[in-house]
Amino acid sequence: MRILILEDDRATAHLLAMLLTNAGHTVEHGLDGAEGMKKLRASPCDLVISDVFMVPIDGFDFLASARSEFPRLLVVLASACSDLNARIANQPHKPFDVIHKPFRIEEVKRVLARATEALSVQAGIAQASATAGKPLTADPNAALLEGLERFYPGAAYASTRAQLSRVMRQPGNAMVVAKDGLLPSDVLDLWREASPQPHAPWQIVVVETDTVSAEQALFASASEAGPAITAARGGTLLILDLDRLSLDAQARLSPLLKGTPPIRLLISLSRDPDQLLDEGLIDESLYFRFSTATVLIPPLSELADQIDPLFLAILRTTPSFPFVSTDLEIEPAALAALRGYSWPNNVTEVHSVAAWVATQMRSPRISLSQLPERFQEVRLTTLSDALLLAQREHLRRIQRLSPSKVEAAQTLGISPEDFSRSLQIDAPPLFTLSTSSGSADRSLGAQPTSPGARPPFLILAPDERLRLSLEAHFATLGIGTRLATDGFQAIAHLLLANPAPRVALIAGSCAPFELEECVSQLRRVAPSVIIATLGSTEEIEGVHSFAPLESMDNLSAIIAHLMEAKPPEAPQRPVLKLRR
Repeated sequence: MRILILEDDRATAHLLAMLLTNAGHTVEHGLDGAEGMKKLRASPCDLVISDVFMVPIDGFDFLASARSEFPRLLVVLASACSDLNARIANQPHKPFDVIHKPFRIEEVKRVLARATEALSVQAGIAQASATAGKPLTADPNAALLEGLERFYPGAAYASTRAQLSRVMRQPGNAMVVAKDGLLPSDVLDLWREASPQPHAPWQIVVVETDTVSAEQALFASASEAGPAITAARGGTLLILDLDRLSLDAQARLSPLLKGTPPIRLLISLSRDPDQLLDEGLIDESLYFRFSTATVLIPPLSELADQIDPLFLAILRTTPSFPFVSTDLEIEPAALAALRGYSWPNNVTEVHSVAAWVATQMRSPRISLSQLPERFQEVRLTTLSDALLLAQREHLRRIQRLSPSKVEAAQTLGISPEDFSRSLQIDAPPLFTLSTSSGSADRSLGAQPTSPGARPPFLILAPDERLRLSLEAHFATLGIGTRLATDGFQAIAHLLLANPAPRVALIAGSCAPFELEECVSQLRRVAPSVIIATLGSTEEIEGVHSFAPLESMDNLSAIIAHLMEAKPPEAPQRPVLKLRR
């Protein structure tokens, strides 16, 4: 692969060039965007890795220039700033991928794998176009659907794939209703190759927030066609975000499209066309041109309950996905974050997040700590939400351990119908949280603790190695343990485990909560639990704080100290009761 590095820091560029050269790639270097454009014109390349903050022409300006001259060029932006994705979201042109500084070998490998796959797809499309009269497969529509499934996977987008494949293959005008991130450039490439005349002129005008540039491309004057319309004669003109053009500009557009040879017009809108018509934001003549050929691509904000299968489907197709098995599981806290996140860049962002998660995975189980940092801020608003998550996790565990749903329901003392209903996303809580010191309340878990059993410890540790090491050491001492990877799992264990853990040992972060908030939540559900931290610098009242472990030999003294510690006074302990 021929790779161009644009980086004004020579030491950083040398380091990256060494990594790429050792991987077998041919590398060139430029100091800024202007030098990068000169090198591209002199000798085209396959991939550009560009720093964002360069002078006089930065990475974003370079990306805009490169897209206009080399529309299929793969451009990766690199930066050390923490808000890189937010900055990209505000730019009119989006990169193929991003790399965060300092460079990590795993992340560079991930981007190279994606680029290799993208170049392979481009080469396949070019080869198919060059072979006159010979279809790529026996069923071109099947190949198109397969291509669309890479961008719109799963049952949630089955209807979208079918509609798009039909519209892409027809010769007439068409309209797509899609918010940001739902029409990536690769989908537009598929559209061009699937059209009845793939070699005819194809012009794209992106309105977005730069309406001035868009109007300059469309109109030479009030009554004369601009360069984009002129170049599209006999082919296709695609206008993205047409509704952001003024009504006057939209009205001037229709007459200019008439003529010989004719122009096929494709447009995208960011909102429902009927709404836009009612609000006077779309020209009526344009509206009726497309009323019979409209495709609606639903945003992820409308598919929150289907985000997990969609995310897993994309994750499995990520080049850096490390497992052969397709048996994946999303932990409750991670699932809550995926569903609660706003997904401003929609499917484009899902691909980016899936690629990130694939580099973090060490087992086929996705935890909150493996998601990008911005997902750590997504929190459930109430303890009731956390309880619903804990309920579903507990029911699924019982279902896995039981021969049938009937026996699983009998274990909980509920009907099979209630058991099945409670596994659904929008199910009401099966249990209620109440405070009572009496023994007559019926709480989940009816078997008493045996007199000689040593009280279990709850270990909250997101680091898998530390978690398993602690579990093994406790086992050698004959002490039972409950393991949690995040704050929600810890809450679930305190509510549902029998016997209830006497001590909670927090070794690391307890996302999605901050440490102090996590301690507060644990005390709410289990006021008498003894809480200790391992390696934390925060001092919290009533919490036993211990230094980081130098070896497991130090752990015995910590355990002995906590076994002798007195629990906080709690006259009323919350119990989990079956709803009646």
